[in-house]
Amino acid sequence: MNQIEQTLDSREVAEMVGKQHKNLLADVRGYVEELNELKIQPVDFFREATYKDAKGQERPCYDITKKGCEFIAHKLTGIKGTEFTARYINRFHDMEDIIREEIPKKQDKPKKEKLPSVNMMVKNIKEALHDAGVDSKYIAAEVVRIYSDSGYPVNAPVISDTPKLWDCTTIAKEIGIYSESGRPHDKAVSAIIQKLDIFTDEVVRTAYSRNGHDGVTVQYKDSVFQKVVEWLQENGYPTVIELELANGNVNKCRVVYGEVA
Repeated sequence: MNQIEQTLDSREVAEMVGKQHKNLLADVRGYVEELNELKIQPVDFFREATYKDAKGQERPCYDITKKGCEFIAHKLTGIKGTEFTARYINRFHDMEDIIREEIPKKQDKPKKEKLPSVNMMVKNIKEALHDAGVDSKYIAAEVVRIYSDSGYPVNAPVISDTPKLWDCTTIAKEIGIYSESGRPHDKAVSAIIQKLDIFTDEVVRTAYSRNGHDGVTVQYKDSVFQKVVEWLQENGYPTVIELELANGNVNKCRVVYGEVA
């Protein structure tokens, strides 16, 4: 299948990291200069582009590849870097899902991976997930998935006590919290969660695997979803919600409430 590389508009990335677009552009231009000095192709990370503003005038921006997002994430520290990493991974996965739906499936059956290779992959992933603090039952579920997807079904009981989990994007979609551009406002949900009393056992680190990408993501139990709903009700569904950034600055998230599908 042809590989179609997706990119994110630097305006969206600026919103994700809580910066003004002009400041992110300055950062990216600095990164491009450094990459050029190191004789590394910057187009693998950042690609110059333009967009038209509300007055129809062309303005500079960048198309940022997944490598570019990883580059920016490494420049961030603490929870801000973790938040941006989770958000850009989700965005690229969403785009890849759309592409997979639009491109016809190949008729020829994919080649089955050899069992020793699958065993080694499972071993490495188990160790990585364990080191990342993922709960053992989620590690077990991921192992079952890997063997099954590789053509070696595992007869294992379904984990019955796994709770329904939410990330900030799914919470935003479920409640109907959107940005002014019409996207589910996961940053606003993050801002609300900052203001809540959340217990340690309400936050779950789980494994994900979509479209060949594996990693660890932070999700929340249903009790956190209910707390977000209660906070909105108690605060009269505000149209501006303040998000405290890792550097101590505050980003004002402008919210539009829509109907839930």
